[in-house]
Amino acid sequence: MPDAAPHLERFVTDPDLLPVARKIAAGERLSFEDGLLLYQTGDLTGVGALAHHVRLQKHGLRTYYVASRRLSYTNICYTHCQFCAFQAKPGDPRAYVLSAEDIVRELEKPESRGVRELHMVAGHYPKLKIEYFEDLFRKVKAAFPQIHLKVFTMVEMDYYARNSRISVEAFLDRCVAAGLESCPGGGAEIFDEGIREQICIGKKDAETWLRVAEICHRRGVPTNCTMLYGHIEKPEHKVDHLLRLRELQDRTGGFLAYIPLAYQVEDNELGRTHEIHETTGTADLREIAVARLLLDNVPHIKAYWVMITEGLAQVGLSYGANDLDGTIVEEEIAHRAGAKTPQALSRSELARLITEAGFEAVERDNLYHEVPQALPA
Repeated sequence: MPDAAPHLERFVTDPDLLPVARKIAAGERLSFEDGLLLYQTGDLTGVGALAHHVRLQKHGLRTYYVASRRLSYTNICYTHCQFCAFQAKPGDPRAYVLSAEDIVRELEKPESRGVRELHMVAGHYPKLKIEYFEDLFRKVKAAFPQIHLKVFTMVEMDYYARNSRISVEAFLDRCVAAGLESCPGGGAEIFDEGIREQICIGKKDAETWLRVAEICHRRGVPTNCTMLYGHIEKPEHKVDHLLRLRELQDRTGGFLAYIPLAYQVEDNELGRTHEIHETTGTADLREIAVARLLLDNVPHIKAYWVMITEGLAQVGLSYGANDLDGTIVEEEIAHRAGAKTPQALSRSELARLITEAGFEAVERDNLYHEVPQALPA
């Protein structure tokens, strides 16, 4: 096999980046110092070229999307995250809790036709216990056995297990028996404790998130993983976060995909108390590329169009991403904080975005199995 190093080095203009290019060409794992350099170099196109090389090695031009539906079973939350505009307190006119019947009715609506994945995350509400979730999952699976249930951040699962006065293991086992199949990756925010104390006071520490994720993986429940960026964090906090994810993946192999989440600045306390600007296109592309290079053991990297716009997500496919996420149908959390993107995209629109960017659009299920025959868009 020819040496790939000269091929990659010609895309790099920063001499400091050349050793990283050689490591990537040789298939070597990058270090913490390499990660810092990827964030600090001005050679973004060089970083992108390295990430694209790895993406092509892993997936070729194949780029995934899924027919998905987002719902939040409640927006009532007793945890105070400074970056959140979604949460409501009891008595707030916006506050709601959905019953299992409410969620089944939502899935019966025409806009939910063809949905393969129900993605649910929500607030921390003391009145909800394990019995609520068992009833919810059983009724949804009875009405829609073909829909994959992807529910709970790791922090949610820890909260509702404690609220139910049972262990996380017991809570997870009962939820799986009722129909839970995987978990999304939210709630990780930034693992650095000093930053967490400033942006998500009261939310459980990083070790709790990682511990619950490991419990899921050990019990055969796959999850995604995320990082919230673009607020008050620094490069070293992001590298630390990514390497902690990589370390856990080394042990369990349970992460399906990583999603970089761009902080949305509007209508939340963090945006009012700190001078924070919307993330730029270059910052968004760098996060995708760095993740592809540092998370060498996480198979899929998403360009999350909801937070970075459809057009930039297309570009992200050439910066390491191989997944454009899903149709969504209705997204609340990012849009409450100021996201300007649509509430939904059709499957045909997602496929068009992928093919127009020069990639092969592949409809998938939640576990990245290719859908044999796509349903009408």
